[in-house]
Amino acid sequence: MEHFSEQTWADFARAVSAPEFSRDIKAHLLAGCAECVTSHTTWGKVSRMATDDAAYEPPENLVRLVKLGLGDKTTGKAQKWTLANLVFDSFAQPLLHGVRSGTANAGGTSSVWQVVYEAEGLTVDLRVTHRAQSKAAHLVGQIFDKRTVRPLQDNAIVELSKDQNNAIAASVVNAFGEFHIEFEPQDDLLLSIKAAGRNAVRIPLTNLKLR
Repeated sequence: MEHFSEQTWADFARAVSAPEFSRDIKAHLLAGCAECVTSHTTWGKVSRMATDDAAYEPPENLVRLVKLGLGDKTTGKAQKWTLANLVFDSFAQPLLHGVRSGTANAGGTSSVWQVVYEAEGLTVDLRVTHRAQSKAAHLVGQIFDKRTVRPLQDNAIVELSKDQNNAIAASVVNAFGEFHIEFEPQDDLLLSIKAAGRNAVRIPLTNLKLR
């Protein structure tokens, strides 16, 4: 008895066979051909595996994060970057006598350091909070695109690292240009902002110790 080709079985398993072929295959299977029953079972499993594989596709924002973070390593080219300019530092703007100590210590509440940087047509507003009873610091920021006069859209990532090659944490920028990173304070940290169509923006968080 002549059996069906692998291509015929593949089409049948994917439900793309011509109607006349489908009728012949179904009739043949009902006749009890053991070899074809085995082929049908095998190709059915292959089809289900291919269908299920799509369910394991990683989230789009994670793919973007990996591509932006590893793009230069995969091409072998040196990453281009721009050092951001500091335009505001809350620690350089003394508050009224007694206000700062009250903010930092009353009831164990957090102390806050705010800085604003600019580079590559971006304004980066950063706030670092550190609670007195916690080792962790919280970095919350928003990025404003001066070219489009609106928050930077969700096509960028923010990466915190000890140096340019050793990432500590990363965050994807949301549709409002916002991001959040929790980390343990240490000296000489580097914040990198990577957005498509721009040089990476680097912000040195040197001697990060909240007062």
